[in-house]
Amino acid sequence: MARQVRVATVAQARWSTGTTEDARERVRGLLERVVTLRPDIVCLPEAFASVGTRTDDVRDVAEPVPGPSTDMAARVARQQGCYVICPVFHDRGDCVTNDAVLIDRGGAIVGAYSKRHPVVSDGAFASLERGVTPGSELSVFDTDFGLIAMQICFDINWDADWAELKRRGAEIVFWPSDYNGGKHLAALAWTNHFYVVSAVNSYYARIIGIMGEELATTGLHDPVVCRTINLDIGLFHLDFNLMQIEKIQERYGPEVTVHVWSEEGVFTLESEREDLTVAQVADEFALEPLSAYLARNERLQDAIRAGEAPPNLRPAYASRPKWA
Repeated sequence: MARQVRVATVAQARWSTGTTEDARERVRGLLERVVTLRPDIVCLPEAFASVGTRTDDVRDVAEPVPGPSTDMAARVARQQGCYVICPVFHDRGDCVTNDAVLIDRGGAIVGAYSKRHPVVSDGAFASLERGVTPGSELSVFDTDFGLIAMQICFDINWDADWAELKRRGAEIVFWPSDYNGGKHLAALAWTNHFYVVSAVNSYYARIIGIMGEELATTGLHDPVVCRTINLDIGLFHLDFNLMQIEKIQERYGPEVTVHVWSEEGVFTLESEREDLTVAQVADEFALEPLSAYLARNERLQDAIRAGEAPPNLRPAYASRPKWA
């Protein structure tokens, strides 16, 4: 069935007068602006209250959780009935972590992800982010619309963590960051085939589709953006399926959306109907998800490489031509 989710993000545009209070107030204004677009979830930028501050010790800009930033975000979440991802330098007493805190529609803290890969502070290579301790765990959070996860800024460089989030079922990965991310984010969305939503302290926050396509972006003069995405989306190879696409469109018309990616040799399928799922359409037309199709090929490759007889891998679509 259609699983429409309105996701929103903001870009802080490097604005600050140098205090955590001013930076927090700036982001509060952006948050209150974007929630007028009625999102289900909003992501705020990385440690936004620290932007523009001048300190050599992260404890000077760290705060408890709950604390000033999460309290501000929780008030808006509760008033507007949306989730908010609120990134902070989290003062835990014995250490400071760089966190993305998930707040639910009622303003309650669901949990937090602590950045696993904070960046070096300076050329001495003696500290991380002015005193941040790296987190150790990856987390996937169950919301009322689907499974989400967070990565933060420098985490972008560790592909294995993103792949593990995919393996755990994450449908959207939110990426609060200090910088824009650019093509690297698109590549991660494409490689893992999940949605990626960035929120940045610079200018260009993005909502990216499962094929790495840019669905929406902020800019120099538009620091907030909101877009509806559909989590009931399937990805299939064109092999053995070309003739099925026309049949699906004839059968369901506007009740499904098919997008053929000819250069990549795949297509996406979305349900636009409340009582129809992509899985049901796939069963009806014997469509095998791309991941399963690749795994079936790999099993055959492994057997032949090992000099073994091919196992019985005959699929339901075996009688269809590979290309037609």
